[in-house]
Amino acid sequence: MATKAKQQGKKKKKKLLMFAVSFTVFLILSVIGGYFALLYAGEKMIDTQIQKLEALKSEPTVIYDKDGTEITKLLREKNTKYVPLTEMPDHLINAFIATEDRRFFEHKGVDMFRIGGAIINDIRKGSLAEGGSTITQQLARRVFLSLEQTFWRKTKEVCIAMALERRYSKDQILEMYLNQIYFGEGAYGVGDAAERYFGKDVSQLELDEAAMLAAIPKAPSTYSPFNNPEKAKLRRDTVLRLMSEQGFITQEQKVAAQAKPLPEETEEAKAGGGLKKGYRAFYDYVIREAEAKYGVTEEDLYRGGWKIYTTFNPKMQDAMVEAYENPDNFPKSGPQRAVESSMIVVDAKTGGIAAMMGGRDYKPKGYNLATDMQRQPGSAFKPLAVYAPAIDSDSRWEPNSSLSNKRQSFNGYEPRNYNGRYSDSVSMTRAVIDSLNVPAVWLLNEIGIDTSLQYLKKFGIELTPKDRNLAIALGGLDKGTSPLKMAQAYTAFPNSGVVSEAHVIEKIVNEQGGVEKVYQPKQEQVIKPETAWKVHTMLERAVKEGTGRNARISGRHVAGKTGTTQSLIGDSSVNKDAWFVGYTPEYVGAVWMGFDHEDAQHLMREGSSLTAKMFATVLKKGLKGEPVRDFEPPAGMKREEEPKKEEAASVRLSADLTLDNNSLKVVLNWSGGADDYTYDVYRISPDNPDDRQLIAAGVKDSVYVDTLDSPVMYKYVVVPRDAEGREQEPSNIAEINMQQLEKLLQEGDHHDDGSTQGDDGTVEGGNGQDPSTGTEEQDGTGQPADGQSPGGENPVIPPDIVPPNGQQPNNGQPANGQQSPPNGIELPPPPADAGGGRQSPGNGRNG
Repeated sequence: MATKAKQQGKKKKKKLLMFAVSFTVFLILSVIGGYFALLYAGEKMIDTQIQKLEALKSEPTVIYDKDGTEITKLLREKNTKYVPLTEMPDHLINAFIATEDRRFFEHKGVDMFRIGGAIINDIRKGSLAEGGSTITQQLARRVFLSLEQTFWRKTKEVCIAMALERRYSKDQILEMYLNQIYFGEGAYGVGDAAERYFGKDVSQLELDEAAMLAAIPKAPSTYSPFNNPEKAKLRRDTVLRLMSEQGFITQEQKVAAQAKPLPEETEEAKAGGGLKKGYRAFYDYVIREAEAKYGVTEEDLYRGGWKIYTTFNPKMQDAMVEAYENPDNFPKSGPQRAVESSMIVVDAKTGGIAAMMGGRDYKPKGYNLATDMQRQPGSAFKPLAVYAPAIDSDSRWEPNSSLSNKRQSFNGYEPRNYNGRYSDSVSMTRAVIDSLNVPAVWLLNEIGIDTSLQYLKKFGIELTPKDRNLAIALGGLDKGTSPLKMAQAYTAFPNSGVVSEAHVIEKIVNEQGGVEKVYQPKQEQVIKPETAWKVHTMLERAVKEGTGRNARISGRHVAGKTGTTQSLIGDSSVNKDAWFVGYTPEYVGAVWMGFDHEDAQHLMREGSSLTAKMFATVLKKGLKGEPVRDFEPPAGMKREEEPKKEEAASVRLSADLTLDNNSLKVVLNWSGGADDYTYDVYRISPDNPDDRQLIAAGVKDSVYVDTLDSPVMYKYVVVPRDAEGREQEPSNIAEINMQQLEKLLQEGDHHDDGSTQGDDGTVEGGNGQDPSTGTEEQDGTGQPADGQSPGGENPVIPPDIVPPNGQQPNNGQPANGQQSPPNGIELPPPPADAGGGRQSPGNGRNG
């Protein structure tokens, strides 16, 4: 039995050995078969597309605007300087070997160590990164393969690489690779790159220059010495270190080369590209979005064959470029640098970016102030952080809701209104119109910071943990935000509460490669349509009558909000940031101005009036010729009819001559008009009624003092202008009334050439007449009212007229016991900057 068992055991072992041998032979044959299958597949792919190695000519990539009109082509002449390997310096070849494929001369097209590590890394990261490729694989990919990123593509890449190694020598492969590799800005091959970056033939490149070229292909935009010199130098020095570690250069050569400066871009190189002036920021953003959203790299685009359909509006961009070329549209420059600015305009419905200015001196592929900047937005943030969340989350808050406007402390935080005025309460609408700070902070405290943060996240505003405080009500953010993010968030207000993602590419197509990628709109209902409309109505009034008045565009409907932040270096009159974010029914625009870096010599004293004006300037011209549209309320809501304005009364003007410190002055008073009128004041020559001289424009009060430099007795007329700047019916032509001066001269004992003895030191300006009628006030009997004597011996102080020698009336009454002004004429209350409103004599109109 034992012998039989031993025999059975031997038979089993023989069977297992035969199976193992058979499996091993099968495995070897499979590997060999697979190897030859890969070789065969690679050979077939090369045979069917061999022409691609001979010439890579293709149609240029074309970028189109929103109407399908060509903006520019992205293809430069490539391989115009095809360089044989024998003409390339050894240190150039060695730089690429050390950087891209140190075992190039050892493997057969595929480096299993590198590709295995890359696959493991891909699996760990859950991505399809293209790491681990040899120089031969890179050549295979660049020449033969499509844009599809799959593991099958990697398999094809391996097949072609192995076939290339069988068909061509190492030197031939290296030569083809170095003449096809992409170096950015449309430069393909080391010949074109040497000319582009150093202005010399490739054979003349020095060690540091060769290392710089080897540093670029990994990420041409990132490591360009023109665009990112700091990163470029770090990458170049890394290449030199690798060359030293692999024995291509000595330590001394490495140190000497690393000390060399980077190349500087020439004016000739800057002028390339064929783009119109001011278009570069938009163009760069298109390239950036193509790769970020669609996986199409700049290298792919420069190889040609692509069509990119964008949201670009050349008319709006041209208007922006023209406005930015005018220095009068910006605050005063400092001694070393000018105030910076950026602007972006997006479609109010779709979010498509129509135009952008990345900075006043934007550099190609440089830092884009419109899209990448992070600055505090000031009061332009209030609608997003406070008013929209409040109205949307709680029905008790409406535009007419009463908010606290008392000066108060919120656990130690004490916001202040910029105008220094406070009251028990104020309506939400008035708080928006006048950009009051206390009501905004009070309301945020009422609704809770968490509520605000939830809405801001939906609006697309990125905040940090440090932003969990009441300062966000006033745009006091930890890091800040960009014009792009602000414009994108504001699309909610003209778009029924829907925020539309800002984007530039609508469709990208490569017919030869069979690729078509269409933008899928990304929109989110952030607030209810009713909320959006209510906030909009307040923003519209902020432009019509509030802090955003400079954004008004004649004949068009505009809404928006200003924003400023105070400097940390200068006094309270200095602004660090100035914003305006606003919109028409067609477009949303965001404008920012400020110094990149503040110091004692670079402080911006102008505020958001200039950003609002920039918005109006650009949008007015950009929309020229387009039909006028109005904002439409959402379904079920009606536009609240604004109270009809009473027809403005005719403007009546009077002119009184007086004497002040030996100077003849004419005090002009007028009545009538409307609350939103401004006034232009003209002198009229006594000899020629057609000879008019403008002496003051845009006067908001109803009084003006003209100092005469000669005894010419001019006549005067005032021309009103409405809120849109349109001229209205002129006033009467007023002749100078000399009764007041005659009275002064007759009472010389009381008026001693500027002395204030015996009088109250005020400038005499009244004549006892009712300004609205031009006649003396009477009591119905034909006599002056209240016992006044004709001629108006009792003068009044016109608003904003400084009394001679700086003396002020005592408690609103004439000094030295003089008689009070007659009934029917009021002394004005303190000027606006001293608190309170102001009435003009005669008609009680607010100043």
